[in-house]
Amino acid sequence: MKRSHLSRLRAPAIQLTSLIILVAASLLVACGEGEEEAVATVAAGESPVAAATATPQRLAVTPVEQSFVLADPSFEALPGAQALFGEYEGGGYRFEVPDDWNGDLVMWAHGFRGFETARTVDMPPLRQHFIDEGIAWTASSYRENGYVPGIGAEDTLALIEVFEREVGQPERTYLFGASMGGHVTVLSLEQRPQAYDGALALCGVVSGVDILDFLVNYMLVAAYVTEVDLAEALADPEAFADAVEEQIIPALGGPGNYTEKGRQFASVIKHLSGGPRPWWQEGFDDRFEPNFELLISAVAAPGGGNLAASNLDTVYHIDPGLGFTDEELNEGIPRIAFDPEAREESYFNEFVPMSGEIEAPLLALHNTGDLWVTFSLEQSYRRTVEEAGNGDLLVQRAIRRPGHCNFSEAEILRAFDDLVRWVEEGLRPAGDDVLAADLTDVGLEFTDPLEPGDPGGM
Repeated sequence: MKRSHLSRLRAPAIQLTSLIILVAASLLVACGEGEEEAVATVAAGESPVAAATATPQRLAVTPVEQSFVLADPSFEALPGAQALFGEYEGGGYRFEVPDDWNGDLVMWAHGFRGFETARTVDMPPLRQHFIDEGIAWTASSYRENGYVPGIGAEDTLALIEVFEREVGQPERTYLFGASMGGHVTVLSLEQRPQAYDGALALCGVVSGVDILDFLVNYMLVAAYVTEVDLAEALADPEAFADAVEEQIIPALGGPGNYTEKGRQFASVIKHLSGGPRPWWQEGFDDRFEPNFELLISAVAAPGGGNLAASNLDTVYHIDPGLGFTDEELNEGIPRIAFDPEAREESYFNEFVPMSGEIEAPLLALHNTGDLWVTFSLEQSYRRTVEEAGNGDLLVQRAIRRPGHCNFSEAEILRAFDDLVRWVEEGLRPAGDDVLAADLTDVGLEFTDPLEPGDPGGM
């Protein structure tokens, strides 16, 4: 297949996310009733101590009970392939099987779709390439929408049995997911280690609950540097929206016009999201207001469930000369407890902390300037996998570009083909050291093409 440098895989616009709903619950615990019990202080550089004793408020991952309608999964096959489609307990499905199938199967795990009523089945990236190479692919709608990586993992696994019944036994099975689908990918590798021979995660929530922790911090840091008290506002959606829109955002400024408080906020978020790296500022500018808008929507949403987010272990950093010290930040920002039930696999599979216990090769791509699903998740998962003794099974590549899921077809194609060679020939591909002290040149080998004005040092 001809490689295109212009094709981009981009996530759809997110209108409302359950991740932020959990963030709102976290803030209610910190800033609502029992506020004094929920605040702890730490010295700079020390591991924070869990001092929040207030009972966590409960909010659901999918906050509103609703019925879902399956959209017609039918589709036309590419030349030289057969289309199969239908419905199973995991929703709708599509299979595309080349006439000269080589025995390889790719399971596509889609990303977050909000809470739309219609359940739809995506076509995977690289579809034409799969058929050209004799590779079959499958995709599922999942049984429901929402932020449901645990359900996505279950429904993707169940689809293998359907494929085996309708088509045959694959020789090798690859898992391929993006964004929330990256969360599905890592959960699947850790919890169903015998099901997949290898996996590719694009812009994935590879470190699970860490994304909630980041989003908690987004609001806590903004409130701290602007000295806005949200305790009462969080109980009233209109008051919260007013506090954000009329106090916090004006105090911070905005892209191209950040105030001193805005520069303080940006510095702390830079370090929380992965540290100094190419295109982080552009990514921050892009997500500056949308992240606040999501928080406003979340506070207004109904629900009841479990609180998974926490900043008990967060150590904050800020660049010198910006008016705060690390010690002041770590002593002044409230500490949020999590509900242990929300991190129990047997009860609530969506935000189980990752273990790093993978048994199959995993290759991951992530934009350096992603300020929604942050680059720091890749760093966190690298540490987790190394601690588990499985570092040789994880290869990570930084793609030097702002935005979420902003990849060229060439970057995805190279990654997939490298994964296949790794699995089938034992040739472990090259990657980036995402924990390097200096990330100035991270991703130069794998970004294709480089963005105009790329700040690389080489």
